[in-house]
Amino acid sequence: MMTSKEKRRLKHYFYGTTYLSIIFCSLRGQIRTPKEKHLFTNLAALAYFFDDLADSFRKKTNSAIIWQDNPEEYGQSADERGLALHFLHNIYAALPPVDLAVFRELMHYVFNIETTGRQQPLYAAGNHDLEMAELRKITAEKGGYSVLMFRRVLAHPLSAAEQEALFEFGALIQLCDDIFDIWFDLREGTVTIATTLAQEKNMVELQQIFNRQVQAVVSAFRDLSSMRKNQGGYPRFRVETTLRIIHFMVSITRVCLLHYADLLAEHGALPLHDRKLMVVDMERWKNRTRAALAVLKSE
Repeated sequence: MMTSKEKRRLKHYFYGTTYLSIIFCSLRGQIRTPKEKHLFTNLAALAYFFDDLADSFRKKTNSAIIWQDNPEEYGQSADERGLALHFLHNIYAALPPVDLAVFRELMHYVFNIETTGRQQPLYAAGNHDLEMAELRKITAEKGGYSVLMFRRVLAHPLSAAEQEALFEFGALIQLCDDIFDIWFDLREGTVTIATTLAQEKNMVELQQIFNRQVQAVVSAFRDLSSMRKNQGGYPRFRVETTLRIIHFMVSITRVCLLHYADLLAEHGALPLHDRKLMVVDMERWKNRTRAALAVLKSE
């Protein structure tokens, strides 16, 4: 039922969720079971279809708020083929009842953020501090709850401390994604921390926000190694290994930020509507070299 284009895009989501599973499994010291892999694959497909449905359906109606906490009815209205609901019901059927309620709650958090248009232009008056505070909240919730939703399908206990660490990690992932997607988000009219500061030519503040979030993740993860196992703690070597895996993503994002800084210095402003200049091509040897050097550095 899926087109070739859909299959290609699904691979992108599948690889992203595989990276998430590496983080989770590195921390717990155990690879995914076949059932967990099945759940991750269906959840990756669900995330892909609901992302696209939210983008397209939000443009057709101003009443997205009626879908609050109701992804099933939303899916029936927005997706005639029923693919999103197919993957959602696969997840419902595979999750044990004790985990299903928590998973649904997290999914509703993510779903509500995606469908209520919270990332449309926020403050016409141009209150920078207020807008940044709201955008930081949206970024944290969108990324944090998404990561926790995937974590909940693993059959492994989740402590409050690990939940906090993964929430911070999710916020970092979303921020990284938004930094890379400045050109795409501007084209779609989506307002993010990155698009706002790019339009203001304020790469310094964007770099500072990114650095603070990286440190928040490092601090939250290292707290796990100072806790006992029965409190939800993990051995220090597992925590540090996991942080090195996260450092890979951080390093690539630093290449993107450096690219923007170069463009700003060269043009006096970011060429925001020039896809060729704005989109960072990691196939270029210059960017590969920068990424390799960034990976070798410690945070």
